[in-house]
Amino acid sequence: MIGSLLLLAQSLYEEDPFATMKRREDNWREMQRAAQAMDANRGLLRQRLGYPPPLATTAPAPPKCERMGEDRIATYERCTIAVAPGLELYGLYLVPRGLKGRAPLVISTHGGGGFPEMALFRNGSNYRDMIRGAAREGYVVWAPLLVQYPFGDRDRGTAIPATVRKDLDADFRAAGTSLMGVEVAKIVRALDSLALRAEPDMSRVAMIGLSYGGFTTLYTAAVEPRIRMAVASCSFDDREAAPGTPESGPPRELRWSDVAKLIAPRPLQVQSGVNDKLLPIESARAAAAKVGTPGFEFAEFDGGHEFNGELCWRFLRKHLAR
Repeated sequence: MIGSLLLLAQSLYEEDPFATMKRREDNWREMQRAAQAMDANRGLLRQRLGYPPPLATTAPAPPKCERMGEDRIATYERCTIAVAPGLELYGLYLVPRGLKGRAPLVISTHGGGGFPEMALFRNGSNYRDMIRGAAREGYVVWAPLLVQYPFGDRDRGTAIPATVRKDLDADFRAAGTSLMGVEVAKIVRALDSLALRAEPDMSRVAMIGLSYGGFTTLYTAAVEPRIRMAVASCSFDDREAAPGTPESGPPRELRWSDVAKLIAPRPLQVQSGVNDKLLPIESARAAAAKVGTPGFEFAEFDGGHEFNGELCWRFLRKHLAR
């Protein structure tokens, strides 16, 4: 019996384990070069964003919150978070009804022309369930306000100019940063403040966003490692950006696919509607094909410029589990 086993072993293919040592060394060097390239791109992204901005940040303090109401899904609060002297971040804070202990935190960012409350009004327009749906899944939700020219306010004589993002970006660039750099810094700073609340599990933080909120999600996740995973909806394409202008896309030396690579190996879902008129699906597909990093998922859906909760929640359930 033993002799038969020896004969069988001798008939199997084998080779000197050290014969492929060079292959292992080459693999190591390739990975080193890839890591160095990613670090260089992360530095370039920070440089072009002017991140972190030259803000005299305040010591972290719990958010100042005012209870708005409740329903069968969540309790709702309006909160402000101190970021720097004279600078706060406003947003909505949702806690799932019946929450016991801590739950994952989902940062939900609205798009151009919008604001957090819009995503809660009359089924959320094209935001669908982007805020309330996260609470329905059992997540604590922080929905910060980004600077926009709100579509819903413009017919009521809003003081906010239509060129608000362009104008503020120019002002911030003159000060050595950018509008996107400051908005990202405000969201990152909010994590320190939200950590002082009893509800969020800060070891399980996700960020999701639609359109401009998706752009902000990609930038924020690229520079902030505490964001464990991200979902960017209808905010991905392969077009050239204007030179060094985050308002039009990534810095000209980077594309959205490059920014997405900086999030790896953390999970990232990019979702795109096949009927999206603002960011055509063909361009989104071309950008997605260039990512090729672990944890990246490109998800198409039958729809337009809108958030797809079914895809997002399935992704979060998978990656936010303990």
